[in-house]
Amino acid sequence: MVLAAHRAEVTERGRRRVVGALLTGAALLVLYWAAWLLDRSLLASDTRPAYYEYESAFALADAWLAFCLVAGARALSARRASALLWLLAAGGSAGFLLAVDVLYNLQHGVWFASQRGLTELVRNLATAAGTVGLFAWTWPRRTELLAGD
Repeated sequence: MVLAAHRAEVTERGRRRVVGALLTGAALLVLYWAAWLLDRSLLASDTRPAYYEYESAFALADAWLAFCLVAGARALSARRASALLWLLAAGGSAGFLLAVDVLYNLQHGVWFASQRGLTELVRNLATAAGTVGLFAWTWPRRTELLAGD
């Protein structure tokens, strides 16, 4: 028995939901960095200088991720074939940043050291869910996304 592959379509509703999720992710990154720069104590799960240096090193990579998220949202809204590039770049960037952050948190026992550590765990889980969700939506629709409109 041969099973036909289910062709995932890019529906208007799906397109709007993904665009909304991409822009929400970009906005959350901007809000995170605004809070970090204005008052680190709002977000910091540790007070060691090494921790502050570590977190501050993410600024450029997070800016790139935000750019990819916005570029993906714009291209998807405009039905451009470049949407596939930006969606995969956003997913890859988020996945890489997540892996680095999770490894640091595991090595330094951040998650269960304090209430703020648990908040860090929730941020990591949300990032993981968003990253997997982005790939899960994008990859089955790659042919249609590449075709554009």
